[in-house]
Amino acid sequence: MKCLICKNGETKHGFTTITLEKKDSTIIFKNVPAMVCDNCGEKYVDGAVTKNLLSKAKDIVNSGVEVDIRNYNLSAA
Repeated sequence: MKCLICKNGETKHGFTTITLEKKDSTIIFKNVPAMVCDNCGEKYVDGAVTKNLLSKAKDIVNSGVEVDIRNYNLSAA
């Protein structure tokens, strides 16, 4: 797809790191599948992955963890 930010690049399958913060928790998911613009680097994460990230983040926040870093591919299973 054409990049919505730079309007010049095309997106390609790749990976990104997502950082989420809620209350006193900071959660970092590495190796999250995304579409990445080959021109400006903008990243797009699809709805299913986003839903999974938010569900995992909710569980992490509710457990009282202050900082959590995990590999998405391992935590999504």
